Amino acid sequence: MVSSKQTKVTMDDFQGFDARATQGKAVARAIDSQTPIPHAVTIRAHKFETFMTVLTPKRFELLRLSKSGTRSIAELAAAAQRDPSAVSKDIAKLADLGLVHVIVESNAGHGIKKIVRPAAENIEISAFVL
Repeated sequence: MVSSKQTKVTMDDFQGFDARATQGKAVARAIDSQTPIPHAVTIRAHKFETFMTVLTPKRFELLRLSKSGTRSIAELAAAAQRDPSAVSKDIAKLADLGLVHVIVESNAGHGIKKIVRPAAENIEISAFVL
C-alpha cells in the first residue's frame, strides 16, 4: 500500500544546488580563460624511479614558475634565464607527467606560440617507497 503522506519541500532543500551552481560557474570561467580548473582533483601515478629521473631541479623550477599563471614558453625561458628550446623540451616532459598543459595559440603575425598552464591549482607530489 502506498502512503498518501506528502513531504513539504522548502528553500533549505535547494541550498546544495546553489553551491554546486557556483562551483560550476567557476569551472566554466576557468575553462573559458584557460586557467587551472578549481574544485578538480587529478590523480596520476608513476613509477618512483621514472618520476625522479624526469622531475629534475630545472623542470621543478619551470613547474613552480608555471604556477604563477598562464605563460608562454618564451616567458618561462626568460623567467628561468634559460634557452627557449631547452625549456620547450622540459615542458614537454612535464606535460607527459600530467603536471602542466600546453595550449598552442596563434601569435599574431608570428606563427604560433605555446602557452603553459599548470594542470591544477594545487599540485601535491607524494612518494611511497616499498
